[in-house]
Amino acid sequence: MSTLLSELDRQIATLLDAKLVADEVMAALRERVVRSSPEAGAGNVPICIAMRKPPTAALMQRITARNAHGVVDMTPVAPEDFQPIEGITLPGDAYVLLDVDTGRARLNMSPQDSVAALLAEGRTPLTLEEGVMLAFLYPAILTDKRQYNCIQMPGSRRAGDQRVPSLWFSKGSPRLGWCWDRNVHTWLATASAACRLGTTDERGGGRSPAWDN
Repeated sequence: MSTLLSELDRQIATLLDAKLVADEVMAALRERVVRSSPEAGAGNVPICIAMRKPPTAALMQRITARNAHGVVDMTPVAPEDFQPIEGITLPGDAYVLLDVDTGRARLNMSPQDSVAALLAEGRTPLTLEEGVMLAFLYPAILTDKRQYNCIQMPGSRRAGDQRVPSLWFSKGSPRLGWCWDRNVHTWLATASAACRLGTTDERGGGRSPAWDN
């Protein structure tokens, strides 16, 4: 628990320094985590602060990996076109993701198949905004192949569209783009969390989305 709180405090300091959150909101969120006493999970990121509506494009520009700033490269779509899938509840404007996993065990598995497996395990896929927050707070996920991997976020989808928002490092910079939901990659996997925890007693999770045929 002490290690998790130390990591939470690091993230709070980072977000306060970036002027993305208010002190009182972070204080309430930290208190909620302490009360919850979450157990350590098997994921490679123990905790990650998330926001319902972060300034996604601006935040991408502040993600730095290998001395390069992130870019949004999603043509012909845009980040705001994607919404949380049915069954995902965001428990507030600011909350934490517990027991996050970038999905190393599911490399070479499509987002469609990964989501089905994750939901069967009681986990929830990350949304686009959660993935961007994860990369902002843990930029190493984009470049450290020993511990992490680049990620896909099928917790957000666009109606009638098989695109899945994805984050990777290519052409010398971090990139927010998309891939098809049935394609497999050796270097991209579906990111997930055990649950979402806000300042109230509500926890957010996920259930199987209606995948497009």
